[in-house]
Amino acid sequence: MIPPANGIPSHDTFNRVLSSLEPDLLRECLKNHGRDLIGLLSEKQICLDGRKLRGVSPGSRGNTGLYTVNARVAENRLCTGQKKVEDKSNGITAIPCLIEELDIEDAAVSIDAVGCQRDMAGRIVEKKGHYLLALKQNQPDLPDDASCGFRACPPESICEEWEYDHGRYETRKCSIISAKDAVPEENMNSRLGLRTLVKVEASRRKLALQIIKEQTDKLSLKKRRLNAAYNIEYLKKPIT
Repeated sequence: MIPPANGIPSHDTFNRVLSSLEPDLLRECLKNHGRDLIGLLSEKQICLDGRKLRGVSPGSRGNTGLYTVNARVAENRLCTGQKKVEDKSNGITAIPCLIEELDIEDAAVSIDAVGCQRDMAGRIVEKKGHYLLALKQNQPDLPDDASCGFRACPPESICEEWEYDHGRYETRKCSIISAKDAVPEENMNSRLGLRTLVKVEASRRKLALQIIKEQTDKLSLKKRRLNAAYNIEYLKKPIT
């Protein structure tokens, strides 16, 4: 560390230093530093997601802002890669470039809706990674095969959890089946290493509205919430 002989640098000093740095070299240094902090990405989940930077959408006509695709390691909550989305384009063109830069061997790569395509799955498999992509209705046969498979095959594993936060009661149920049990053999050859199908069922109830509907007395909502806090049986009524 260089001792600040003249005190903490000012905003202008930081601005001059950062503006003189080469962006590509800085990005490479930050990427290597992130790898050192995280360690190997093997068996970790890497989330590829598009973001819009705040404060980059002035009111001028035709300015749509600055968009990037980020690679975020879920376990460490750290961004390990980033690509700018070119003008008049979308994340589909930036995601392949970002995948090429990452070491994803044995890592699980999840992508949001825009990147859930067969080409993306092929690129991930080529780099010896695993993909976690959502099924879309425009994909031939596979959504129907998956629906039939979950109806016909007992799940190999089930996980169910619930949470209460911000006045909402949410439940999530995750079921897993083997792809070979659901997808016909003639369709498996074009599925690029598909092994597992996952179904997530989620439901949400807003307790404040539910309490109002269930209780016909003239108590205020604040009073009803207090009753729910002190009486578990009162709370169970609107959530069962």
